[in-house]
Amino acid sequence: MKALPVQRTSVIEHLQAMPDVFDLGLFLLTTGVSRGSAKVMISRWASKGYVELAGPKAGLYLKRLGATMDRSQQIEAAVLHLYPSATICGATILHQAGWTTQIPRELHVAIEERPSVTQLTGVTLFQRPLSWFRTVHDHKGFDVDDRASLLSLRMLQPHWALADMMKHRDGWVPDEDDLDIPDQKAENAVELAKQALMGPLPVSKTRARPRMR
Repeated sequence: MKALPVQRTSVIEHLQAMPDVFDLGLFLLTTGVSRGSAKVMISRWASKGYVELAGPKAGLYLKRLGATMDRSQQIEAAVLHLYPSATICGATILHQAGWTTQIPRELHVAIEERPSVTQLTGVTLFQRPLSWFRTVHDHKGFDVDDRASLLSLRMLQPHWALADMMKHRDGWVPDEDDLDIPDQKAENAVELAKQALMGPLPVSKTRARPRMR
């Protein structure tokens, strides 16, 4: 009896079965190969440019061969995979809105505070407390209408992005010369957002006298 020929699954067939952004666990579940073999396979594919690691220790891979998303969409999907509450913020928003000509080199994203953060290539992460997300939500500061799909990140409205930058100052903050705020209404919106992010004022122990005309 002759032994039946061993059928080998090609790289293309393996990658066709995977979404544009995947982790090792999903790869194991989809392909059925052993963990050791999977690591070797993915490492070889990465060296040949078939896949790309989303970050040094992210454990996520971006398809290069046979991808249906462009790289920016894949990066957003990777961020969303790791940080479901992630929100595009900062200079990315201001540039998209035309409020500044400064072009950020990386995608600026706000995430909930946590003990450790996984960095992603092409992304700058800004940690914000849960109260920040609640405040933005309560004041309708998320520009959710611009979400192209469930794999797209939600975004801050421009006036909230600028107010957040001015409050936290943990990254680039534009000078007046760098800004092109469209009108007085937008400037007023920035001030209101700044006040909301400052939180409620402490209650004074001494009762203030009413102001007389």
